[in-house]
Amino acid sequence: MIELQNLNNRSLEDILDEAKKQIMYLSTQWTDYQEADPGITLVELFSWLKYVQHEYLNRMTDGVKRKFLDLLDVVMYKNRGSETLVEVSGIDDNVTIPIRTQWKSGSMVFENLNHQTLINSKILNVVFENPEFPSEEEYYKFDGSRAFYLFGRDIDRKNDKDAIRRFTVNFDGPIPSNCIINLYFSVYTSHDLKRNPIKSSEKFEKMADVRWEYYGEESEKTGWHEIELINDSTFNFLFSGIIKMRIKGKMLPINEEYKIRATLVYDEYDYPPRIDGIIPNVFRVCQNNTMCENAIIKKSDIKVDHTFNLFTHTAIYGRSYVYYKKHGGWVRTDLPTFKSDMKNGVLTVDVSEVWNKIKGFGYNDEVFMVVSCSQDIKDKLCLGSGTGMSGQSVKVNAKNVLDSDFEIMISEKIEGEEVFYKWKSVNDFFSSGKYDKHFVLDKDNGFIAFGDHEHGMAPRIGDKNIMLCSLRYTMGESSNTKEGMISSVFSKNRALKNARVKQIIPATGGRDAETLEHAQSRAAELFSRPGRAVTKKDYEDIVRKTPGLMFTNVKVLPDYMPGEDVQKQNCVTIAVRWNRKVGLTLPQSFEKNIMNQINKYRLLNTKIKIVSPEYIGLIISGEIVVDSSYRESDMLIEKEIKAFIKDTNKDLGQTLHFGDVFGMIDRLKYVSYLDKLRITPIGINAEKNASEDIIIPPNGVYYVEKIDFNYIKSSEIYRS
Repeated sequence: MIELQNLNNRSLEDILDEAKKQIMYLSTQWTDYQEADPGITLVELFSWLKYVQHEYLNRMTDGVKRKFLDLLDVVMYKNRGSETLVEVSGIDDNVTIPIRTQWKSGSMVFENLNHQTLINSKILNVVFENPEFPSEEEYYKFDGSRAFYLFGRDIDRKNDKDAIRRFTVNFDGPIPSNCIINLYFSVYTSHDLKRNPIKSSEKFEKMADVRWEYYGEESEKTGWHEIELINDSTFNFLFSGIIKMRIKGKMLPINEEYKIRATLVYDEYDYPPRIDGIIPNVFRVCQNNTMCENAIIKKSDIKVDHTFNLFTHTAIYGRSYVYYKKHGGWVRTDLPTFKSDMKNGVLTVDVSEVWNKIKGFGYNDEVFMVVSCSQDIKDKLCLGSGTGMSGQSVKVNAKNVLDSDFEIMISEKIEGEEVFYKWKSVNDFFSSGKYDKHFVLDKDNGFIAFGDHEHGMAPRIGDKNIMLCSLRYTMGESSNTKEGMISSVFSKNRALKNARVKQIIPATGGRDAETLEHAQSRAAELFSRPGRAVTKKDYEDIVRKTPGLMFTNVKVLPDYMPGEDVQKQNCVTIAVRWNRKVGLTLPQSFEKNIMNQINKYRLLNTKIKIVSPEYIGLIISGEIVVDSSYRESDMLIEKEIKAFIKDTNKDLGQTLHFGDVFGMIDRLKYVSYLDKLRITPIGINAEKNASEDIIIPPNGVYYVEKIDFNYIKSSEIYRS
């Protein structure tokens, strides 16, 4: 962040004293500097004007600072609630829960963001089939004490293309047809297996292809049928997460078990996936408390019987008001009727009586708006009345309001009808025109401010015409809690009320609205990050942050690319080692993901090439005199050599100095004397110099092919 110069760093007295000192240089006849002198009065006046001018120039208001942040493309964070996962068990019937059902952690409310089906079928066991198991009779139950390889430990598609690698999940009952269900997979991770997270907005080339099937009847055919995958937040078992799926047909039992299975079709896994748990009926919830919401209905959403469905908790258990489209806004009507189905989590709205009002609209036009609110605030939707005066403000309880979900609508009289229009929330009125329906929510002082007819409109004169149409609360940063805090649900559904509710991971991600001071410091941090890949460190940092990947080594080689004239074009080769196994080439999915990441930052005239390591084998031999107590079966010397080579491989392309290896072995406490050490490289691009050092390509990696020492006990030398 650029430091602003202090333009008012002098007091009024300093400015006045400096002015008086300049008088003697301008006029020798002026000798009276007393305050009674009229000339001194003018000097004091001009000194004060200078001081005030500098004070105004030095002043930077919060509004101006926010505008500077906008120019720097720094968007201040809004508040948001934390997110976590909830498991529901012990239900005696399949249950469909509406959107934004309220899950309680004490007085704090969490809400599910999707229409969710919970099944009463339980997982009996899991069967793993792959070449490493002796038979198909490998049944397991998950108790958290053991991690299982889903498709086997040593996946080698080049040598076992025809091998079956799959697992089958057996249930005690059928999964309902045409319903979206969730299965949560807990993927095993260790301290050295930490992948970069993948944001929902980021493109990711998948590392594997998995086919999901169920056994049952579909299209009058019995057998294994494909399952429709709705979403896979595990990215084919790279992360713990939820797989959403839908079974189109009817499940049938095999030996009284209902089966779904996942078969590995293709993979480029860096590490074979392991899991330590599969849990049904797990879904994501967010710390929100919805008091009011609105839904826009298109004509295409309405059924032939002139009804449409709403799937939210607020609509089913609260109060709903219907508005139809007219004059580009919304007109209230009391003609629609409502039917609530709590078991299936749906509210049916019948608009037959008002159908003629929207008959002339097109198929994809918006025709209805439904405002739903909780019973607690049904009499508090009105915020005030428009006065038509500039700069009107209306008081509102804005504490803990979720910034992104606060909406109001204001009515105007048009052709004798009261037509409501949604107004847009803005940070300020700097960019608002005289006809823009904008408002500013001042949460600190608890009011809504409107424009002055020059910067933003003012509400038209009306009676109780300023209305809420969306209101949610959140506890922000205070909503971050440990696991196990959510334990109950607000619902009138019997099966759901009697169920067991468990929060299985900590609630994270909640934050308060960002302060101006924090945004300024974050802006300084953002400008310190590389916006373009220029230096070697830029490239390495960018590659190491590739979503979904993890790396053993990354080495950037500027002005290096075999077969290219690096004098004519900027060329950068990036050597990537993605697994500690020897001889593995870089998978295509890895290369594509790395290039997707680099392309966001690379200069247009730069050519990038991603290469795999070149593996150089080592045959190490010689004669060693060891202590009499040394046991060759312990292989302590071999272990030390391998650890030394592993440490050398921390940076690709390192020269292996003969003297370093010799000295390392010779200094071991159980080595008395080292003689005739020989190191032979295996690889067409490795060479030895006169000092017996081994020189390899810049992307080279060593591995120990063979260690062949002739051990001589020191006691044998003394006897001879």
